[in-house]
Amino acid sequence: MPLPTAIRSQVDPAAITKVTRLFNNTLGDVLTELIQNARRAGASLVDLDVTDTETARWLLVRDDGAGIADPAIVLALGKSGWDDAVVRREDPAGMGVFSLAGRHVDIRSCPRSTGEGWQIALASDDWQSGAPISVVPCDHPFGTTIRVRLEGDWANNLEAVVNGAARYCPIPIRFKGSILPQQDWLAGAATIVEENGIRIGLFNDTGSSRHMPRINFHGLTVPCALPSIDEKDRNWWARVDILDAPELQLVLPARKEMVENDALAALRETVRRAIYRHIGSLGSHRLTFAQWTEAEELGIVLPEAQPLLRGWTPATADMNSESGGPGLVSAGDLVLFEHFGAPLEQCAAFALARDGRLEGRLADPDEAMAGYDWYDALPRITALRFEIERGGDTHVFDCTQLPGLESGLVDRLNLVLELSRPQPEMLIVPAPVVIEYDDGHFWSFEEANILLASPGAVSPEELVALLEASCFCASDDREADSWETQNNRFLLDAREMATRLLLGDDAALIERLRAIIAYRAQWFVPEGRQFSAVIGREAIDIRIEPISTLAAA
Repeated sequence: MPLPTAIRSQVDPAAITKVTRLFNNTLGDVLTELIQNARRAGASLVDLDVTDTETARWLLVRDDGAGIADPAIVLALGKSGWDDAVVRREDPAGMGVFSLAGRHVDIRSCPRSTGEGWQIALASDDWQSGAPISVVPCDHPFGTTIRVRLEGDWANNLEAVVNGAARYCPIPIRFKGSILPQQDWLAGAATIVEENGIRIGLFNDTGSSRHMPRINFHGLTVPCALPSIDEKDRNWWARVDILDAPELQLVLPARKEMVENDALAALRETVRRAIYRHIGSLGSHRLTFAQWTEAEELGIVLPEAQPLLRGWTPATADMNSESGGPGLVSAGDLVLFEHFGAPLEQCAAFALARDGRLEGRLADPDEAMAGYDWYDALPRITALRFEIERGGDTHVFDCTQLPGLESGLVDRLNLVLELSRPQPEMLIVPAPVVIEYDDGHFWSFEEANILLASPGAVSPEELVALLEASCFCASDDREADSWETQNNRFLLDAREMATRLLLGDDAALIERLRAIIAYRAQWFVPEGRQFSAVIGREAIDIRIEPISTLAAA
């Protein structure tokens, strides 16, 4: 056979024999398609009902629209039969009725254009057989009635599915004589923008996922990735209600997602502009510098972000131990505190609290704000170290050096901070205590070296809190105890270590025994009574006695 000189696109007639595999729709899909057809036909109401015959239960879908002038359109896959205005506005695909493919369906219609009613009956295999279907004249009011057999899940889920199909539909839906409740797709929006045949609702919350429906296509809701913009304290995302935007199309035949075309790309840019405009209308914002720049590129000029930063919170060894911190503070007189690790930061925070010169002025860096004039002008603590003097030798503990000194008193202990101002500056702060610990080098916190500036530099409870924040990190191994059990065990050991270092061995033993008794035994002491115990290596003498009035007071 010679090669053709030209070819053109066409649909093989044999494709009709596979139509039941092209369309395998749920009841919700079917109702949505039939309601869409009724809406395009200008219907003012869609009436749904259930009727029973001797052999089956049927769902009736009636509308008072323009009706179907040519019955052949029903089985003409890809040929819609709509007038030019509807074709221009919505680009119908001629596949709506085929959502019923493979089902027993009766159709009756009377077009307003001719006033001649007709009816057809389609058995389940008529959709793909290509056999002729008899068209019978009938009396029928203007509009169309479709009767489809209700079976299986369709019958069981009918009421819920009908309510879902009606919820965001632009025309009223009546079911078994009652108008179903409807809801605005954009209900709850902070603001609504209407342009280019769409309505855009902007929402400020964190309850949306990109996989949730974002677009209402005349009652059919579909997921679609649309822009969202996160400020530091607000999360803006959008829903779109399509009114008259023919270039925005659904992927056929399933109609479960949007076609990725130029119109959808333009919609996303429109949404992004709408969000930035709305943010601008609020008077202030906390957009990142990159977002602020993007808004300017889209033609929306905004002031710089509010000069607010989160107050500095020293790092902890365990992420689950982190506190909420001091919240947002004005950036007017702030100093940015870089990250140096939990032991250095915790001991620095302890020293700085005693010193007071930087109280309320420290903030966590937020590099997403770099580029704003107010942020770039802030000084930073770019280096942090502890200088330790013992026995005439000077040692340094910082991010790179571990002096390995034995726990105990030192002759001098200073915190040294290097600040980047217009001119570099060094701040020296007397430090009460430093904990030399690095979980990358040490196996357990007992290996931590605790250096003290004076015997009374820190209390046992203060040192326990510092050890917990600097060294405790719970294991997440599946065989490990709970976080609470691991933390309690750590605190027990840390309290003994702190007491021994600060108060001596005897005080540490007493503290250890007190903690064990409080944890293991105190809970079962009877109300109004007490235990007296003498504990020796060879014997234990325990008495239970009432609490005297004087002791109780």
